[in-house]
Amino acid sequence: MKRPTIFGAFGLIVAASLAAPSAVAQTTLRLACPSAPTNPTCMTAQYFADETERLTDGSVIVDVFPSAQLGRGAEAINQTSAGIIDLVVEDISNYSNFVDDYNVVSWGFAFRDADHFNSFLASDLHAGMADRLEAEFGITLLANNWRKLPRVVVSTSPVFTPEDVEGLVFRVPGIPSYIATWSAIGANPSQVPWGEAFQALRTGVVDAMEAPLDSVASQNFHQAAPYVTLTNHVFSAIALGMNSNRLAALSEAEQAAMHEAARLATQYSIQLAEESRVSVVDQIVRDGAAVVIVSSAPFQERISGAAAEQEAEGLWREGLLTEIQGIE
Repeated sequence: MKRPTIFGAFGLIVAASLAAPSAVAQTTLRLACPSAPTNPTCMTAQYFADETERLTDGSVIVDVFPSAQLGRGAEAINQTSAGIIDLVVEDISNYSNFVDDYNVVSWGFAFRDADHFNSFLASDLHAGMADRLEAEFGITLLANNWRKLPRVVVSTSPVFTPEDVEGLVFRVPGIPSYIATWSAIGANPSQVPWGEAFQALRTGVVDAMEAPLDSVASQNFHQAAPYVTLTNHVFSAIALGMNSNRLAALSEAEQAAMHEAARLATQYSIQLAEESRVSVVDQIVRDGAAVVIVSSAPFQERISGAAAEQEAEGLWREGLLTEIQGIE
C-alpha cells in the first residue's frame, strides 16, 4: 500500500471528524406548579415550557412539576429565591410574603374591573414592586398576568348592594385582608373550613361565602346557595418567577426566548380563562342559579375607611392604594 494513499485516507478521516457538528449545550430547568396538570395554571406552565424548547431550538428545557411536587405558595417562592427551584408559578398575591405592597392585590375592591387590574400590572407602579422583588430576593418575573377568574359572592339571598351583605354570616378564608374587607362591608365573617363550605351553605350555618368564579361551579356551591353575584372583589393573576442568577446564566438569545415564551403563554392563559368563564356561567344558569351583575363603586366607598386603616397599619406603603385607583 502506498504511503500517500494511507496519508490521504487519514486526512479524510480527520476532516470528517472536524466537520461533525458538536452537541448542542442544553440547560434543564425545574418549574414548580401548585395545581393539577389539567388545571389552567399548569396547562399554561406546560405551554410555556413547550414554547421555550421551541424558541431555543432545544437548548433550554423546562421540566414542569405539577401538583405541588416541589412545594407551593411562599415555600416554593422561597426555594426559587434560594436557587433550589429554577422557576415557579404562583398567585401574584403570594409575593406579599416578600414585598409588603403585594398585599394590596388581595384587598377587596381595590380594582374597578379587569382592565384596571391589567393596567396596574403593566404600570410603572407595579414595575417598581417587581424591581424590589428582584433586588431583594433574586426573583425575576418573566410574566405577571397569566389570567385567573376573579372572586365572587355566593349567597342564599340576592346581593345587589353593600346593604344586602349587612348581618350575613359570611364564610371567608383566614386571610386578614379578606376578613377586614367583609367586616367593613357589614358581614359577620366565619372561619368555616373550605371542605365544609358547601354543607354550611346548604344547612344555613353560613348565609354566603366568597370564592373564585371557577370554584363556584367545580364545588357546586351554587346548588347550595342559588345567587352568584359577580362582585369581582379580588382580581388576581398567576406570576411566573425565575431565579435571577439562573436567568442571567443563559445566553442573551435564550433569555429573550424565555421572555417571548412567557408572553405567548400569557395569551394562551387569556384563551383558557375566557373559555372557563363562559363555561362556568353557562353551568350556573343551566343548573337553575341566578348570576347577578353589580357595580363595584358602592362597595369601594363602603370600605374606604377600612382601607385607610390597613394602610396605616403598614399592610402596604402609604398612598399606594390611592395611586392604584388613579390608574386609568
